[in-house]
Amino acid sequence: MPADSEIRWMPAWLALVRNHARLWEQVEAQMRRDSGLTMARYDVLAHLDLAGGRLGLTDLAAAILLSASGLSKLLDRMESAGLVRRDPDPRDGRAAFAAITPRGRSLVRKARRSHHEFVRKAFADGLAEEDLADLTRIMDRIGASVPGRLPAQLGDRVVVNQGVPDQALG
Repeated sequence: MPADSEIRWMPAWLALVRNHARLWEQVEAQMRRDSGLTMARYDVLAHLDLAGGRLGLTDLAAAILLSASGLSKLLDRMESAGLVRRDPDPRDGRAAFAAITPRGRSLVRKARRSHHEFVRKAFADGLAEEDLADLTRIMDRIGASVPGRLPAQLGDRVVVNQGVPDQALG
């Protein structure tokens, strides 16, 4: 049997994993129900909108934690749906920008309102200000100890693709 010091972290780990899974399932369902978007599409649109409408493909891939090929496939589907377009970089023929379209901007702004309301009710309303500060501090500490790249930050907001497969809009 493991020593107490070897398993002292197990209840916290299980709580994190279980709550993340439950919350993420609800967040994904709410996003699809209210806007028809997957979280992957919302993630791209939110990053583009918050960045002023356009980001380089390398920066966008890093921000949403996708490989270049994963982002390319997602953008292909989003371009077909009229949500984004790709613009060549006039300074570098090998580079391009992803730009949000008026349809994509309208959709993400509408989705953001209902998404933030849902997250507030499902997550934030149950926590006191001190709890939120503690949780942020703890998650930052955990994040700093996990190897690998971190998502790029846009202001004080970070949107992370959770690896949920993207589906075509209905």
